[in-house]
Amino acid sequence: MLNPWSSEFWRLVLYVSGTWLLGLILGWPVWGLVAGLSLYIISLAKRFHRFEIWANQGVTEPEEFGGIFEDIAFRFYRIRSRSRRRKKKLTELLRRWQHSSSALPDATVVLEKGGEIVWFNRTASAMLGLRPNDNGRNIGNLIRNPRFIYYIHQPSHPEPLEMASPRDLSRMFSIRILPYGGVSGRSEQLLMLVSDVTHIRRLMTMRRDFIANVSHELRTPLTVIMGYLETLKDEPDCDVAAMKEYLERIEAPARRMKTLVEDLLMLSSLDTGAPPSPEISDIVRVMPLVKNLLTEAEQLSQGQHQFVLEVDDTIQIRGVEKELHSAFGNLLLNAVRYTPAGSTIVISWQSSGDGAKLCVRDNGPGIPPEHIPRLTERFYRVDVGRSRSSGGTGLGLAIVKQVLRRHDAELTINSELGVGSEFCCVFNFARLQRPDQRKFPGAASA
Repeated sequence: MLNPWSSEFWRLVLYVSGTWLLGLILGWPVWGLVAGLSLYIISLAKRFHRFEIWANQGVTEPEEFGGIFEDIAFRFYRIRSRSRRRKKKLTELLRRWQHSSSALPDATVVLEKGGEIVWFNRTASAMLGLRPNDNGRNIGNLIRNPRFIYYIHQPSHPEPLEMASPRDLSRMFSIRILPYGGVSGRSEQLLMLVSDVTHIRRLMTMRRDFIANVSHELRTPLTVIMGYLETLKDEPDCDVAAMKEYLERIEAPARRMKTLVEDLLMLSSLDTGAPPSPEISDIVRVMPLVKNLLTEAEQLSQGQHQFVLEVDDTIQIRGVEKELHSAFGNLLLNAVRYTPAGSTIVISWQSSGDGAKLCVRDNGPGIPPEHIPRLTERFYRVDVGRSRSSGGTGLGLAIVKQVLRRHDAELTINSELGVGSEFCCVFNFARLQRPDQRKFPGAASA
């Protein structure tokens, strides 16, 4: 096969030599050469016109142009095909990147060096209030926070910036800016990542408050104990009766410290231990468990409360008996501590919907509604003085919440001032079992 340029050369030779021979025969050899060149130029123009039409049609198989145009067409076709494949691949990569970045929980914003917005994901719209027509606008004009504006105009950003959300001052954002794009180590754009750290800040606050509360709770009984010990030390010759009185007074704060430490250890084990799986958990009979707790409650009540049991002994639960004893016991003993003498306390364990629930209900003074959302916080008390005088540590409902979380259950609280309160542990179907499964709610349809 001839080279395209050789083919084009022989095409020219054919045109010129043919017309020259004809001109030579007719006696006009020069005009023969001119005619040959003219015919070749006309042929060249026609093929170029066909090539131009084909090139404007997009990526299609090249026609047979002949000569150099056929070679150019094939080269052009290969370049276009590669470019089209590359463009399709880049478009797909861009689509995947945008889809992935839109699913990120963090806001992602691409900025020019001067702060102009190039692109942002869906999360940035929700967190920062950005809209599609904000592309090209300076982000400093949209987030008018002096600390933020100063931060984005710094030459480097080694540390993240924490600031309140521009849409909700109760939320806290962590903003990080990274070099993005560019060549030879010189970034042309900036990538801004915004994370919602409100939950982390709350945990840090809770941690600080927890340490402060533990220190305070331990300091009070320790102060009492140290005071009596110093008194005993200063009175080495005190009689047995006085020493016994001092020791009895020391016993109460010592017991309080012991209870506090036990509750803290319990919470620690609940926080760090793996939750018990329903398939491998023990079957706990609720009736004997509640009866044991009722005995403890009657001892604490000293006959000042009336107790009513409404327990379905056919419903059993899969879980850790020690943890359930602690959770149910905290609810029952709280009812004794915080209801006045003469109140009635009802303990019920009944099926409910697709599960079952254990409820402790009283007709005490009730709880103000503003306190209910915070009752399960550690060391939170509605009445601090009354809680301490009754032996409460402020950790009871926090323990209940953690135990129920580990048993796939939840705590519901309903209270009305002047009427009473009801605390319920609601367990789902997977945690329950009856000796006779045919009598279990929903078993017939299973």
